[in-house]
Amino acid sequence: MPAVSERLGEISWYHTQELSPGVVTQGMFDLRPYVERYGIPADLTGLRALDVGTFEGFWAFELERRGAEVVAIDVDSIQELDWPPRLRPAGDGRRGEGFEVAREALSSDVRRVGMSVYEATPEALGGEFDLVFCGSVLIHLRDPMLALERLAALCRGRLILAEEYSRRLAWLPFGGAEFRGETPWSTWWRPAPRTWLAMVRCAGFEDVSEHGRFRMRLRDSRDSIAHVVVHARGPGEGGA
Repeated sequence: MPAVSERLGEISWYHTQELSPGVVTQGMFDLRPYVERYGIPADLTGLRALDVGTFEGFWAFELERRGAEVVAIDVDSIQELDWPPRLRPAGDGRRGEGFEVAREALSSDVRRVGMSVYEATPEALGGEFDLVFCGSVLIHLRDPMLALERLAALCRGRLILAEEYSRRLAWLPFGGAEFRGETPWSTWWRPAPRTWLAMVRCAGFEDVSEHGRFRMRLRDSRDSIAHVVVHARGPGEGGA
């Protein structure tokens, strides 16, 4: 795969992905050891799935490998990211090149749609989804509740949500959230696990439960990020 191999070095990869035997992107995060922690059904044959904030498509391609027909959404430019004004970069740039390279290398049929989760509606995306997957996205949004409401309107089946949580607030019986808007990495919020559950319920989802917790490591670092995985059922009658 000479053409793809030559393009790998032109992209600053966020996710580590094996695009073919021996061809691996050097991403900041290698999600491969954690895939089973998310509780994704092994067989998604015949189901329609949505990957929210796909970036380079790691989760979209994983859902496709399990048999789903996948739509992936993300913004198309840096200036469309939901960054605080003081942290917003002065320049702009196109996003999605990594997705295109990976999609070509994997001969994937995943359809990427350039839009914010705030804009995501059944009308814009051709209907509802049997599985809505959202991984490490809401912490980067100014309005995670609006995003969750958009996802509820799109979900006729199952939601799988994985997000960073506050270890400092995790022990509190009433939950809470840290405001992180002035920190790097454009992270707005760091809720406690029980707060994530409450937010998902508040957005309209049913049967909300904590699937599990784990710590995700950054590449070449001893640091790790605490994640909680939440499962829920969409508010529609078909959500099962």
